[in-house]
Amino acid sequence: MMLMIKHGARSVDVYFPEATWFDYYTGYKVPSAWRGTYATVDAPLNKIPLYIRGGYILPEQAPATTTTKSRLNPFGLIIALNEQGEASGSLFWDDGDSIDTIENENYFLAKYTYSAGNLKTEILKNGYRGADSLRYNKITVLGLKLKPHAVTLNGRAIHGDAFSYELNGKLTLRISAPLTQPLNIAFH
Repeated sequence: MMLMIKHGARSVDVYFPEATWFDYYTGYKVPSAWRGTYATVDAPLNKIPLYIRGGYILPEQAPATTTTKSRLNPFGLIIALNEQGEASGSLFWDDGDSIDTIENENYFLAKYTYSAGNLKTEILKNGYRGADSLRYNKITVLGLKLKPHAVTLNGRAIHGDAFSYELNGKLTLRISAPLTQPLNIAFH
């Protein structure tokens, strides 16, 4: 994606490469007519135009007044599906200060894969004890074609009041699950 910005502008021209794209703030899919072209999008002073490419899973964490405090907040995952209904991503987490965390194996690394209505987490490294107290609190899936009838988390049913589905294909799931344990979610 490429932005063309003019000083004082309230809109920008954005180039959208051929792919599925979603508006970060609304979860709406960018019109397919914009693919491979420039489109003019709103860019008010209080909002950065931000889009997520389909096929990727992005970890997110709520901000706080300091970096130290924000590092204690729960995590969310944004799953932006591609045309095949798939996505993948990863999370690397360490103490944020030390050097040689990889050489000392003092880090946490998770790989996320979404395919055929299932999110699977693979813990590749669990060497940072600071991750033990962290949790997931929200999973957002963008680009679902149908509302799921049931959702399970690690084999247990999630009740309907824990998730919401919008007609734009956005599903928001409120959970509480440890960051350092495998996360397996099935959307039926």
